[in-house]
Amino acid sequence: MILELAVIYTTRLDACRDFYRGIGLDVVTERHGNGPEHYAATLADGGVLELYPATGRPETGYLRLGLTAPPNGAGFLPSGRHTLTDPDGRTVVLTVADAPDAPDALEGRPRPAGTAPAESKAGAGGPVPPEGRPGVTYTEIAEHYGMSARYLSENPRWGRHPGWPPAIGRRGRTIEFDAEAVARFFGEHHTREAAELDPSRRYTVVEIAEASGLQPDSIRSDISRGRWPAPDETDGDRKLWRGETVTAHLAGRRIYRNKPK
Repeated sequence: MILELAVIYTTRLDACRDFYRGIGLDVVTERHGNGPEHYAATLADGGVLELYPATGRPETGYLRLGLTAPPNGAGFLPSGRHTLTDPDGRTVVLTVADAPDAPDALEGRPRPAGTAPAESKAGAGGPVPPEGRPGVTYTEIAEHYGMSARYLSENPRWGRHPGWPPAIGRRGRTIEFDAEAVARFFGEHHTREAAELDPSRRYTVVEIAEASGLQPDSIRSDISRGRWPAPDETDGDRKLWRGETVTAHLAGRRIYRNKPK
């Protein structure tokens, strides 16, 4: 048995969003039909944590959450066990894993003997299954291509596209897909395009998202997790980046858009 969904109702919605983003969750904005706008984060095992405004329902009271983050995946927190408190007073016990002694070859470090490099497993630039697994999950695919798992799985241009590869098995209750088939799908149906930014112009998060194909919430999540360059300027509450700063940062990222028909 696994936990598929946990919902927190709060009167401090934005503060809770910032807190959970700050500890490494990829929190994105959602709205289902006529329901309220809320926030959601998909966990590594496919479970979802949602933050809803406490309007029609009572506020969620005391709760103790236990989360585990990968090395360097919890913002500023070092490896180890951390007991935190969210804006509503709920306890969050966050364990940050130790960095491995022999990191992945993709970062220029030795790979365990007998394991194949990324491109032999999934084609050039494709997602790589964890060691010992035959396929990759929505969460792993989404992280590789720079989007949220829910966006990937529910979007008709991606996970619900007729050409999306069939599942090859399950990891618990999470679906796995053949990594090479996923890489082929992205190569056939989506193409990488460089963001067209004026090097000297200042851009907001929303403007960067429009030019790059990233979601604004994904950029904000990267900012909160220290994975985005510091702003070149601030204008009141607005953060601004020069085009040349953004272009340099995005040069190594995988950003895909629909091919023109």
